[in-house]
Amino acid sequence: MSTMPMSVGAAVEDKTPDRCDDEKKTKKKPSAVILTREETTVVTENGVVKQQICSGKLIFGSAWVNKMADSVFPTQATAQTRYISLFGTRTRFVLMVLILLCLTSIWSNILAFNFAVICMNAGDNSTANTGNLEDGFTNFQKSWAMSIVAIAALIGNFPVVQLVGLVGIRTVFTGLGILSAVSTLLVPVSIRMGFYYFLAIRALQGFAFAANFPVIGSFCAKWSYFKQSGLFVSALVAYVQLAPAITMPASGALCDAFQWPSVFYAHGAVSLILFVTYGLFYRNSPQKHPFVGNVELKKISIGKIANVDKRALKKIPYGPILKTPAIWAVWIAAIGNFTCVNMMFLFSPTYLSQVLGFPVHSTGLSSAIPPLLQFLAKLIVGAISDRIHFISEATKFRIFNSVAFFGSAVFLTVLAFMGDSRKDLNMVVLGISAGLLGATTGGFFKAGPILSKQYSHFVTGNVSLGITITMLIVPFVVNALTHNNTQEEWSWVFLITAAVMVVTNLIFCVFVRGEPCEWTSDDFHRPGSVMDLQNERVKELDVEKVEQRL
Repeated sequence: MSTMPMSVGAAVEDKTPDRCDDEKKTKKKPSAVILTREETTVVTENGVVKQQICSGKLIFGSAWVNKMADSVFPTQATAQTRYISLFGTRTRFVLMVLILLCLTSIWSNILAFNFAVICMNAGDNSTANTGNLEDGFTNFQKSWAMSIVAIAALIGNFPVVQLVGLVGIRTVFTGLGILSAVSTLLVPVSIRMGFYYFLAIRALQGFAFAANFPVIGSFCAKWSYFKQSGLFVSALVAYVQLAPAITMPASGALCDAFQWPSVFYAHGAVSLILFVTYGLFYRNSPQKHPFVGNVELKKISIGKIANVDKRALKKIPYGPILKTPAIWAVWIAAIGNFTCVNMMFLFSPTYLSQVLGFPVHSTGLSSAIPPLLQFLAKLIVGAISDRIHFISEATKFRIFNSVAFFGSAVFLTVLAFMGDSRKDLNMVVLGISAGLLGATTGGFFKAGPILSKQYSHFVTGNVSLGITITMLIVPFVVNALTHNNTQEEWSWVFLITAAVMVVTNLIFCVFVRGEPCEWTSDDFHRPGSVMDLQNERVKELDVEKVEQRL
């Protein structure tokens, strides 16, 4: 009985040199072979001896005690075996889907207001005032309700990027996701309390939103197989389209059935569940995840930077990055893209409801069509981009980005000169314009991670500046141009958006490149990290001792 505790997991070090050889001479038939990333362990049939081959370590115990212990408190080896068999070599795809849903949830929490406000005033916002927001919001209040999200996201962008670099996205994204969920649950209460309380809650939603693009950059840099980088990027950035495609019809159904507060309660509850799941399941690197086996780990590691001091990786080369024209081309393209995205997804419910005359119950479904088309286009283009090998990456970036920007601009121009008598045709043109914009996953969205590699969390993270800056500006521009919500007023909105997209795409095509920047290479960092270590040692040693050693 005294040996039973040792059977559960106590390891006894054996320094006898021939112990491993003696065990090999036994005729016991092995009952199981357990494979881990680093070692092979043979378990004998009667369970008396578990031997770690050629390690000199033995674990003793009876078979039934070991079996019971492993089922309740699994060892590293037994747990590894069970977990690998769960997803095989596809754990990274499970994580990709989970992160996509989490990203979608944060953006949906923000967009929910744009539909709930239609449900509140039911087509009449003239009586809105700061004392009773439930009667509706004025255009000025609606502009600030959207712009405060952008201001908070801008403020949060730099500290969030720094935190992601220091502690990883598991802790940062979980915390900010829960913040978004709780603040969304509090929106109805804040609306009843007053406008400024509501703005404070919206600011919390915006601060949480600052994590989205740094998360995409960090995850793709650490978890994607290099031949699937386009698929990973296209899938994750598609949250921008997936969120309104889900939120608009769901909000319409909730408004009809349970009134506007239910929109926020449902979004907040779903968000809370998703981020608790994410926090439990995600790991900051494939090497630390118990579900990742050796085959998948080696596949992910191909093309990743290796043998660089960790302190060097944490020191982002801001100077070289900011001096790279190709990086600025990516960021400028992001501004053009999100000018159109924010115009469409923040204001399409208003355009469809008050200009084209769609009823509230069908506005949700109609508003979901353009982002859904764009979501599908992003997935398709991302996969196609990875499979095209007969042209250079830079050429692919230019082609796909031009299809997206120029194509969308053409159909927005057509929409600007259409009347509002054939609202179904207007919907088709708006949907085509949105769908073409999905080709950006083969353009600037893919260019960011490829150019910046291990610093993708910073470069791609700052793509979020595009969405936040335009989220700050677009509401004021649109509301200033559309006092009466007529087709003629909206024509100016469409034409200005098209012009911005044409100009930003031309800049992108001129300056973008196809290969990783020089500051991502091993050679750029290895000498620097060695010199840093040498300088630190020189400071610690007395100058005279250094001269003597030399």
